[in-house]
Amino acid sequence: MPEFTFDLVLQRPADRREQEAIFLVLVGTASPYGEVSLTISRFPREATLLAKGLPKASLSHPDLLRQGYIPIDAETRLVVGGATASLARNRRALRREDRGFSIKLGERDYTYLFGSRGEELRESARGPLVRLSSVDPTGQKFALTVLSDADATDLALAIVLQGADTSGLSITGAIMSGVTSFFNGGYGDR
Repeated sequence: MPEFTFDLVLQRPADRREQEAIFLVLVGTASPYGEVSLTISRFPREATLLAKGLPKASLSHPDLLRQGYIPIDAETRLVVGGATASLARNRRALRREDRGFSIKLGERDYTYLFGSRGEELRESARGPLVRLSSVDPTGQKFALTVLSDADATDLALAIVLQGADTSGLSITGAIMSGVTSFFNGGYGDR
């Protein structure tokens, strides 16, 4: 498949009831796959991908005390196309490759990291598959570049990971989470 780029745009729920239940919604059109929508709910804490041309995907966490993006830790559950992925992360690593999320989904080994061009999803055998960059400084719009080696599963995984708390992937975020963790008894960004 040829490389393509599409935008994910932040859409706030208009209804007050929806605002209480939903943290945020990202919508866009991924050219060959059609309309995509990622909804991050507050209770339960779950990011859910809805797209007719892509496998179903969800990212969830049982912590009900915090709201917002889904933290990646031992309790996080990631499901893509009915297969449950195993997740690992080294939040204290110095190299950006080591700070990324390690994801094992079936026979595929992925890493989601903050690279030189922004966040990207890589697979060990095929290299970079999807890149994310911010289109505007307010954080209302993101561009996803889907590289030619990516398939529907790769794209579904990359989109659902937009619901994850990625603040610890950059060196600045890693330092801030380390400081927060120190002052909160090791639970700064669980």
